[in-house]
Amino acid sequence: MAVTKVALVAAVMACMLIASSHGEATLTCEQVTVWLTPCISYAVLGGNVSSLCCQGVHSLNAAYKNGDDRRTACQCVKDRAAYILGIDYDRVNQIGHKCGSNCPFKVYPSTDCSKVK
Repeated sequence: MAVTKVALVAAVMACMLIASSHGEATLTCEQVTVWLTPCISYAVLGGNVSSLCCQGVHSLNAAYKNGDDRRTACQCVKDRAAYILGIDYDRVNQIGHKCGSNCPFKVYPSTDCSKVK
């Protein structure tokens, strides 16, 4: 009887954790930063997009689970890019295409990341 109650409580808690995590961002800004740091040289200097940058872009795109993840990534890129001297936002927005990957948002200082789907 006690084992059944413990199992029931554990099952309910597991369901609550799953339900509460659904619809919330699973990405962190730190993860986004690690993946996209190799892209900074292209965003500032131009030239060729490095393979490490493209690997990061592909990792980021594979990590999106929902709109919250995309909004988190957008806001992170927007916030961190604002601190990079000489960044060219047109180049930033070309990186996905140059890596053969679609980006679900464009980032500029005026981007409203809360509207990213």
